[in-house]
Amino acid sequence: MALDFTEYFERYEAIVAEVDAVFEKFETEMPDLVKCGKGCSDCCHALFDITLAEAIYINKKFNEKFSGLERSEILQRADQADRQIHKLKRKVYKMSQEGKPPSEVLHEVSRARVRCPMLGDDDLCAMYEHRPITCRLYGVPTSIGGEAHTCNQAGFKGGEKYPTVNMDIVLDRLITIGKDLQKGVDSRFKDLGDMLLPLSMAIVTDYNEEYLGVKGKEKPAPKKAAQVGTSFTGSGKAEEAGKSAAAESKKPAAGKGKDEACASCTESESACATCDLKTITLGGGK
Repeated sequence: MALDFTEYFERYEAIVAEVDAVFEKFETEMPDLVKCGKGCSDCCHALFDITLAEAIYINKKFNEKFSGLERSEILQRADQADRQIHKLKRKVYKMSQEGKPPSEVLHEVSRARVRCPMLGDDDLCAMYEHRPITCRLYGVPTSIGGEAHTCNQAGFKGGEKYPTVNMDIVLDRLITIGKDLQKGVDSRFKDLGDMLLPLSMAIVTDYNEEYLGVKGKEKPAPKKAAQVGTSFTGSGKAEEAGKSAAAESKKPAAGKGKDEACASCTESESACATCDLKTITLGGGK
């Protein structure tokens, strides 16, 4: 019997709606700074992972929409992207083995330009309606671990303070859906809900009972999230660097005492869980 992901998809779509509303708020209130427009594909060459629930959702939409030659072309581009990502993993692993600091390793990752398999020759997204959440927020200030980022094409300037989307909270909510999905399908893989993987891998995966580790179905466990996605971990120093980076990315940036932006907040600490916007300095300036 086919697995029913309806509950988890509805929760994911609710987050998508919130994220779209936030982006629209930026476009309405800061039209001169948000430069996103049809044909701009800067975000389509960025390197990022998606969570389990998002991966299964996008996989379903992909399988519903594409067939024939168009599907084959996208899968071919996905294979090319995976090859690039694999080479990058090997490169940063070697850097870690050589004792390079985590900041240098992460900088190398941030410089990577991997073409999204959904980007067509016309520079338009073939799955724009169902694009990942990261894509939906590209072009406005976002923060991870208290550090702000934005698109190079946008008009936001380094050293200036802007409302900023707290991606740590968004990621935590997505991972929570994945963990609930893990329990809902009665998976024997305890780390399944923490899985992160690139879009190129998400669309080619068959999320059946065996893959998800539904009890009673025999199949080797999928690799842990840090090995499946683009977290670039292996063993030894590389693994330690990856764990350090992962821990940093999950810090509750909106938590009390975590950064200057929250110092003047008068809400109780419990309010951090629902805070998705805050004002911080872009580029980490004071």
